[in-house]
Formats: sequence, C-alpha cells, structure tokens
Amino acid sequence: MTPGFLSRQDLGIGTIIAFAMAGVFVWAGGQALLATFVPGLLVTWSIFFWMHRRQVQLPDGEALYPLYFGVLAWQFLHFSEEFMTGFRERFPVFFGSEPFSTGLFVGINMLSYFGFTIAFIAVFAAGRRFLLIPMLFFIVYGAIGNAISHTYWVILEGGYFPGFFTAQLYWVIGTLLLARLVSSWRVAAVATSAFAIFLVSVLSLTMQTA
Repeated sequence: MTPGFLSRQDLGIGTIIAFAMAGVFVWAGGQALLATFVPGLLVTWSIFFWMHRRQVQLPDGEALYPLYFGVLAWQFLHFSEEFMTGFRERFPVFFGSEPFSTGLFVGINMLSYFGFTIAFIAVFAAGRRFLLIPMLFFIVYGAIGNAISHTYWVILEGGYFPGFFTAQLYWVIGTLLLARLVSSWRVAAVATSAFAIFLVSVLSLTMQTA
C-alpha cells in the first residue's frame, strides 16, 4: 500500500485524537504529564499540521519499520532504567504531586507502547494516516522529549536522575527517526531544537524545586 499524503480528513481526525490523548494524560498523570506530555503533543500536532500543509509524502513502511521498532525496543530499556532507579517516585514530586503507583506507572507505559505499535501498523498496513499522531508523539516526546527532559533534570539536580543514561541515545536515534519520517534532516533538527527550548521553558515555569 502506498503511504500517500495526509488529507484534510486525516488532519481533522488526527486533531481530535491529539485532544483526546491530552485529556487522558492530564486525567491519569495530573500536573506532571500536563507539563511534559502536553507540550510534546503540541509539537507533535504542529509537525502533523506542517506535513499536511506541505503535503509531505509518508515514507514506505518497509523502509521505516526497522528504525521505528528499533527505537521502540530501546524504549523498553529506558523504561527499565526508570523503573529500577525510582523515576515514578521522583518525577511527580517536581510538580507537587504524589509519587505514581507502580500500577499507574507501568500501565501508562505499557498501554502507550501498545498504542505506538498498533498506530504504525494501522498507518502503513491499513492506510489510517490520522494515526500518525500517536506515532509522531512517540518520536517527539517518547524519544526526543526524553532526551531533553532527562538532560535538563540532571543539570538541575547536579547529579544522576532516573532514566538519564538510556535517554541520551534518543538525541541521535530520535532525531534520525523524525528525519526519516518527514524526509528532511533540516526540519528534524529545527523541530528538535525548537522543542528543546519550548519544553525546558515549560519545565522551568511549572516545576517546584527546593
């Protein structure tokens, strides 16, 4: 199946999906996810809208899937580092929230990975291009956003923060994956830089530090 371009209908349905994802994130994770995932969704939707306006053709799924699922596989290692080093306790406290329960933390991550996997299959095997939104969110926040936020937290704390080591590879593979998806290294580099400035600004304004 030819990947094709994002239609006006894809834009409309994808926008509804983005709003729904934002609502679920805020409902499940409160201020912590409002300050991290929602900025990621805004950047995700901006790239999605740009791809529609510029009529950027999606790459062939067979060419993209080794890198996409390779990055997704790395996400499991990143989750493992976070889980074993106490991310679920330390992350919400930055935003004045209680630590996440194990069930909530594992549930958010596993349901997200399921969604990222199904979205790829639906986009490239069934032509449901509006589901590029969850795919893009994984690239923008799940990969690149993790690199940005974990680096910022280490600088802020002046020492190790849970998940830092595995997040560093995302600077490379996250940006590479975005470049492959939008067929432009320049756009990927600009989007990564702009997101870094935006996300750090939001974190600086919303985090409660001692």
